[in-house]
Amino acid sequence: MNRIAELRKEKHLNQVGLAMELNISQYMVSAYENERHQPTADMLITLADFFKVSIDYLIGRSDIRYQAEDILKNNLTKKEIQLLNLFKELAKEKQEQAIGVLFALKNYNTEV
Repeated sequence: MNRIAELRKEKHLNQVGLAMELNISQYMVSAYENERHQPTADMLITLADFFKVSIDYLIGRSDIRYQAEDILKNNLTKKEIQLLNLFKELAKEKQEQAIGVLFALKNYNTEV
């Protein structure tokens, strides 16, 4: 739960401030951040909504911060989402190659 501390600091809140926002004790904020206690499912939802991140990001399961709804609100098409999912499945080296191919396709002049 180290991400709770990161996100809290990004919002310029101390533990007491976050506790007041969430209507919990400062002790519980500290316990979550230091992994002495695990948040309940309801608290994870509350934290994710408060910080506007996905629960997977919050618990360290993903490095993608944003909730799926936020990504979809940005008008990504189904093909764009499919492309992103395929890209995520690639190894880092292959991701770099894929970016190179996309740049080449973008800049390729079909008029010869």
